[in-house]
Amino acid sequence: MAPDVQIVLIAVLFGSQVFVLSFFTPRRSRQYYALMFARYPPQEYPRLYPVPREKMERRLALVMPLHIAIGGISAITLFVGIIHGADSVELARRMFTCLFFQILPAYLTMFLMIRVAKAFRAIPPPSVRSVELRPWRAVDFVSPLWIGLGLAAQVIAVTCAVVAYLHRREALLMAVFCSLISGAFLLRMLYVLVGGAPFKRADPFMSPADTFRVRQRRFRALFRGGAGLGAFYTFALLYQAQLVRLDFNSAYLFVGLSVVFQLTWLAVVSAQGRDLETRDFSVYRADNARKAAP
Repeated sequence: MAPDVQIVLIAVLFGSQVFVLSFFTPRRSRQYYALMFARYPPQEYPRLYPVPREKMERRLALVMPLHIAIGGISAITLFVGIIHGADSVELARRMFTCLFFQILPAYLTMFLMIRVAKAFRAIPPPSVRSVELRPWRAVDFVSPLWIGLGLAAQVIAVTCAVVAYLHRREALLMAVFCSLISGAFLLRMLYVLVGGAPFKRADPFMSPADTFRVRQRRFRALFRGGAGLGAFYTFALLYQAQLVRLDFNSAYLFVGLSVVFQLTWLAVVSAQGRDLETRDFSVYRADNARKAAP
């Protein structure tokens, strides 16, 4: 592929990354939260809001300006790179650096979700509730093959991150990025497999069917996604460390990471929208409201 065409394609992908990660998906997620608040107000559905709505909105409002600020800086980085005539590898490397910062606000949102989950677990269970008659296992939601592949891929990726850094110090940024994400995946996998805590009802009011779907979706995303991501990280790290030598433009590694994260963020927001349309929210209504409903 001609160098000029490569630069154009990477610039387009860079712009797409800025739009998707810093503007489109954060805004769409906020719209889904606003729609949930409108459809299921706390006065009628108090069990849906273990953390007061005002606190949730305040925390989410703090994250949005951060998305916009990082997106603006990333757009300027793209513009400056094009103006200064950066080659395809340099432009892709700048895209990857911006990606590293663009995903940070999502981790701040994750802390809010953890707080909401803890608040749900602290709520006394309803007096009449369904009972799970047998203990669940990870293999009830994802096959043993994917569990093994997920674990192996993340262990190999973390190992390759250390090897890549020791073999070639210029690979530090890639090694840190991949090791942090793979390490988090691996710890989560071990936590899920070792203890029974992930099988406890995080939400005491959620219907059994919704509980199963949520668990299945999370387990599949964890192990299947972990297997694919670990394999990609392993290749990228070995290539960065020059332990795998191919006639391959290194810019495509950064391109691959950008594509993966854009698709992941779009999938997460899409799942949020589907959950809003398909979940049984009637279980969160106040008792008097449920009695008054036809």
